[in-house]
Amino acid sequence: MANDFFPVERNRYFYGKLLTVKDFEAEQNYNRNKHRFSNIVMNGAGVVYGLGVTVHDNTTLLIESGFAIDYDGQEIVIEEPLIRKLPMIEGYEDIVDSNSAWLGISYEEEAIKPVNAVNTGNTGNSEFNMMREGYKLFLTAEKPDFKEILESNGYKNVSTIYSADNLSMVIAVDDIVVSGRDLEVHVLIVKDYDTPPVNFVLSGESEFTEDGSITLEYSQGTTEKRQCLIVDLPVSINGVSEYNGQLFSRDVELNLNIGTRHYKNYIKIQAEVSAAASEQDAEELRRSRDNLAEHIREKNVPIYLSKIELIHSTASVFINSLTDLPFDQKVRRLNGGGGKSGGMMEVQTTVRKLDYWQKPDVKSSFNPKNGKLSLDFGIPTPEQYDYSVCHGVVDLEMPGGIKVNSRFYSEEIPHGLGAGTVDVRLSIEFLTAENEKALLFGNKEVFKSKSSGVNPPWAEAGAVVYPERGTMKIGVWLHDTVEGNRIRVHFFAQKPERDTDRIYDKSKPVVRIIPEVTRLSAGDRMHFRAIVDGSDDKGVTFSIVEEGGGVIDVNGVYQAPEQSGTYEIIASSTADPDVSASAYVIVE
Repeated sequence: MANDFFPVERNRYFYGKLLTVKDFEAEQNYNRNKHRFSNIVMNGAGVVYGLGVTVHDNTTLLIESGFAIDYDGQEIVIEEPLIRKLPMIEGYEDIVDSNSAWLGISYEEEAIKPVNAVNTGNTGNSEFNMMREGYKLFLTAEKPDFKEILESNGYKNVSTIYSADNLSMVIAVDDIVVSGRDLEVHVLIVKDYDTPPVNFVLSGESEFTEDGSITLEYSQGTTEKRQCLIVDLPVSINGVSEYNGQLFSRDVELNLNIGTRHYKNYIKIQAEVSAAASEQDAEELRRSRDNLAEHIREKNVPIYLSKIELIHSTASVFINSLTDLPFDQKVRRLNGGGGKSGGMMEVQTTVRKLDYWQKPDVKSSFNPKNGKLSLDFGIPTPEQYDYSVCHGVVDLEMPGGIKVNSRFYSEEIPHGLGAGTVDVRLSIEFLTAENEKALLFGNKEVFKSKSSGVNPPWAEAGAVVYPERGTMKIGVWLHDTVEGNRIRVHFFAQKPERDTDRIYDKSKPVVRIIPEVTRLSAGDRMHFRAIVDGSDDKGVTFSIVEEGGGVIDVNGVYQAPEQSGTYEIIASSTADPDVSASAYVIVE
């Protein structure tokens, strides 16, 4: 990949330069490679947000919209949620004989919009005019390279400690630890859905601990549903500072229980660890070890969105269970290096709505145990206004005689909006050549042209408003003779109102559920989508009215009960729990 970025060369333009396709491609590649380079070294690779995968029904997946950056720094966008049956996804033929499959996503682009072209060298005399950037979803039964995935995600000292058809275990050890703090050891466990719960004990000699030994234990609970998980196992490091060496002095004993089966072996774990006396010393170590080559090295790793467990029948392949984002491939904010040893910090943000008159504020808290920074932002809502409006007509009498350059005024009249500042617009009524009533706003000179088709009177209107009395006076200045002895003026007044009950009523959210009515067989699944309008908070809480009417999760994925009947699903707005919508499921 480094050859794509270096040397950094860009076009130099000068008068008389002959530009060819090669020059324009160089211009595009310079900007694209700069952008990819920034993505990789500043953000890393993985899912930025969204792209969650759920089971729509036993043969269909629902992929949420979202954004990801692949390991080449290219951006992957799914702009709208997708519903895809397994046979519709590339690679389906490869999984029909497998018990599990991996759903991946990768960047893909295609040439589009063919146009006529000369001297292209092809028989059609045409070329594609545009490149469309997109993505490719694919299924594969091939087991991923777990070690490469962890290393690409920034984990250090990665090695495989167990590998079989139904279970794989890969260990990663942070390469830097501050004396007196815990060293993080991570174990990736990948198993099939019918593999029994896993229990293991890793024990070995170590010079990093006071008693000279390390024991790592893990016992998987029966309620754990994920088929891929990363287990964090802290090791207490005491009394050691400024020491470099292998975490384990000799081979490590692995005692593994898979259900009732027991496995024992001695394995070699290469884990070079440096102990630092302080966090400052640890940071200096990270900076000294971090280098550009590590960030831009070629990583032939796709982004895996889910691990799917399959059930086969004579006619089709069905989804048994699903593990979303199995390797936790997410974009992380790193401090100096990759993975856990690079000082990964998780930032969680929440936003509170304040009244428009309140001052903005920020509350923060940091948990040093898990490195999580929580920020709570209080943001004032914009000052809201609504408007009362009023329309009226005033007839100004014009005595006989010369009217050119004459001025006429009304009496003081109420505008109808009460006391306070109002905005008044005036127009002068006239008849067109077709004897149709029309209103003139602004300057008549705009229409002083034969092509305009209208000839308004040459007059200007003005108003004086008295805010304390809620009244006004209207005047007209004639620049030319006007037929008749009366001129009619229309006034349009509006008055701003702040934070009225009417504004509050308009701001109430409205909830809709799609679909509103559906039929399902017993035990089937359906994804209900809740749409919230009229509120910045788009969240809803799902519930089922009838007891025993099935189950629905926070994402709206509903599973029908075995008992037939009609059941009501309610989605209540989190912004206003009193606002809700209903959908009905007929279970047959």
